Amino acid sequence: MSIKQEFFLPNDLQALDLALVGAVAIAKELGVKREELDGALRRRLFVIAGEGIADPETLRNRLVKSMNLDRIAY
Repeated sequence: MSIKQEFFLPNDLQALDLALVGAVAIAKELGVKREELDGALRRRLFVIAGEGIADPETLRNRLVKSMNLDRIAY
């Protein structure tokens, strides 16, 4: 069994923070309570970032889509 360890640079962490803030804002606009999503959003965000995505807007969009938050509005 091997353990894969991921390291994020300070710029990567800033991008993750911006993406999380954006995704939480979208969820809030749609009426989803932050307390219900915060942990799930953080875990999913790190998985997406581990794929090599570093742009905050792209991270946010992928996060929103992966959590189906974009479908709640309809």
